[in-house]
Amino acid sequence: MTKEICNIKDLSSYLKISISEVRKLVREKKIPNFRLGNRIMFDLVEVNKWVEKLAEQESIYSIFY
Repeated sequence: MTKEICNIKDLSSYLKISISEVRKLVREKKIPNFRLGNRIMFDLVEVNKWVEKLAEQESIYSIFY
């Protein structure tokens, strides 16, 4: 079993958002992450689950509003 791990720069490219936006999500504890020493890292499996959860919440929200 291999884990897909990436750093902030790779994740910003993957999600197509700026590095500063990724840092903001980390600071606000909105995106799953972990530290490897002083580096912020991301497990892409967890990030994908997080994105799916956001999409699901958005679709539920759009039904009611």
